[in-house]
Amino acid sequence: MSNTTTQVPDDQLTPRDVIIKVIEIKDALIKNWKILVLFSVLGAGIGFGMDQYLRTATEYEATMVFNLGTSGGGNSGMGDLAGLVGLGGSTPDANIFVGENFFYFVTSRPVMERTLMKELEINGKKTLLANFFIDSSGIKQKEWEEREDLANFHFVKKDSVKMSLNDRILLNQVVEKAQNVTGIKELGSKSSFITLTATTENANLSVLWLNTLLETVEEVYTENQTRKTRKTLRLLERRADSLAAILSNTETRLARALYNSSMIIDPVAKVPANKLERSTSFIQGLYTEAVASAERMRVSLVKEAPLFTIIEDVKLPLDAKKNDQKRLKIGVLSGFLLALVVIYFKSVFNSISENKA
Repeated sequence: MSNTTTQVPDDQLTPRDVIIKVIEIKDALIKNWKILVLFSVLGAGIGFGMDQYLRTATEYEATMVFNLGTSGGGNSGMGDLAGLVGLGGSTPDANIFVGENFFYFVTSRPVMERTLMKELEINGKKTLLANFFIDSSGIKQKEWEEREDLANFHFVKKDSVKMSLNDRILLNQVVEKAQNVTGIKELGSKSSFITLTATTENANLSVLWLNTLLETVEEVYTENQTRKTRKTLRLLERRADSLAAILSNTETRLARALYNSSMIIDPVAKVPANKLERSTSFIQGLYTEAVASAERMRVSLVKEAPLFTIIEDVKLPLDAKKNDQKRLKIGVLSGFLLALVVIYFKSVFNSISENKA
């Protein structure tokens, strides 16, 4: 039997070649360790300097988990009651506030604006939430940095409709800032719970903004969901008031007719009194039904109101989100990689020089 030797193609490396290359790289790194240290320190210094120059203020994130529950208990009689006053059998449209629509609704401009224009007691003093937001959110130091005329700016009027054009523009900027610091999402794909967050430079503002925003969302949501029911209720109440006035007038006329007929023996003279008595009984029945319908509508209004259940309230004290020095880490890594490139080209240059010699 003859011994045969397998030849390795020139474009392939044997395990021995790989080991030799690894040893050469190790020797090159050890030999040029000063370059590695120098470039890494240089990159760290640049990254650290950028972290200091571009340092952001410490932020505080408030998080709340809640569940939005709607009740359909009040809708069973809604069609019948609405039919009495000519509104048809339609019920409030809940699809407007389902899924992504609800998330957009929470951060929409009308909701944000209404929240900002609420007057609250802050630090023992009544003030607009918008003014506290301006003083504590960092908008003066960032978005309004070049506006010296806004250093002491505060909103005076609570009604945005009555504001001047300049105040209206500034309010829109505050609303945009509020939208940026507010986050809302589902807690998980298998859960109906919703997570609402607020991240600002002031811990008190984060908590106050989150609680007031959820309160406003519940108010606006309820107003929209129960709009048709409230409209029906107002019509039923007006109907009951009208019937009450008619009933009072008819009862007065009936009492007078009964008094007059009691002094007359002729049966024909008692006919008007009998007609008024029948009319009074009929109107009284209509009035009783109208009052009962209005009462049922009030019960329906309570049942239709959505229920915001707090699953996890805001955790206090809030966790501070400090600067994590990302640029420092990136600088060290960039310096190390650049050092490897320099060492590689240096090794190649030395190898070419040796071959020429």
